[in-house]
Amino acid sequence: MAESKTAVMAALFGNAALAVMKGVAAASTGSAAMLAETFHSVADTGNQALLFLGMRLSERPPDRIHGFGHGKDVYFWAFVVSLMLFSLGGAFSIWEGVHKLLGGGEHGGSAWWSYAVLAAGFVFESISLCVALRALRKAMGKKSLRGYWRDNRDPTLPTVVLEDTAALVSLGAAATGIWLSQITGSLVWDAGASALIGLLLVGVAVVLALENYSLLIGEAAPATVEAKIRRLVREDEDVVDVIDLRTMHMGPEDILVALGVKFRPPLTTAQIEAAVVRLQSAIRKALDGATNGSLILIEPTRPGARQGDRAA
Repeated sequence: MAESKTAVMAALFGNAALAVMKGVAAASTGSAAMLAETFHSVADTGNQALLFLGMRLSERPPDRIHGFGHGKDVYFWAFVVSLMLFSLGGAFSIWEGVHKLLGGGEHGGSAWWSYAVLAAGFVFESISLCVALRALRKAMGKKSLRGYWRDNRDPTLPTVVLEDTAALVSLGAAATGIWLSQITGSLVWDAGASALIGLLLVGVAVVLALENYSLLIGEAAPATVEAKIRRLVREDEDVVDVIDLRTMHMGPEDILVALGVKFRPPLTTAQIEAAVVRLQSAIRKALDGATNGSLILIEPTRPGARQGDRAA
């Protein structure tokens, strides 16, 4: 998760600075698009703080109440981020656009102040996005973007990338709306830009909410990981076959593995126990730190047995 932390911290400091600059510009010009951008940066700043909080809380060790650890803190706080992006970022921006359109009013101050802030925002967001994309490329390895999205179980990095991408698009929309209102004298363009920014943020929020909802209720490990576990267990000299395999991510780096294994008939109880310890160690090593011994459950099982039945 080191790449995710770097991307989150870069986005946090950049958005905090932008929120202040955009707020001053919105107050001095009365622009609905600038106010929408202020809401956007405030939401993004809070979002990065919550993502960082989730990553820190997820590192706590297991305890009596949370025997499998706190890995799902990442998923919970990422889901909260999607709600904040929907409400504080998206809904408020749409409301401000509609309010400006119906209420009218005039812009105050110089529009050039807004352009300067938007230009600075473009620089900050571009730097943040470059950091996030560099971390994303490292996390993807040789996978395609589609393959990474399918197999990824850490929502923090995709959240930062989507937020930064949406931020750059919304900066362009805000600048266009302010410029069109300036040359036409109509506030419709400025109000429309605010509403468009809101709709964009709502769309991103819905995508993130659905992804984090799926992670919260429990997603299995990627098919490639399950195939690796099956192959490794079947290669053991004391194993006849893998009867059942179920996995679930308890966090980005915590995979619960439940295996039903048919062992060779002559094995004694002591030999089976030794084989279980050996398999747990091999699986932990093969998954390269993505699980630990307490999350690997191996049960002797006979073919056709119901889930939870032990071999006779």
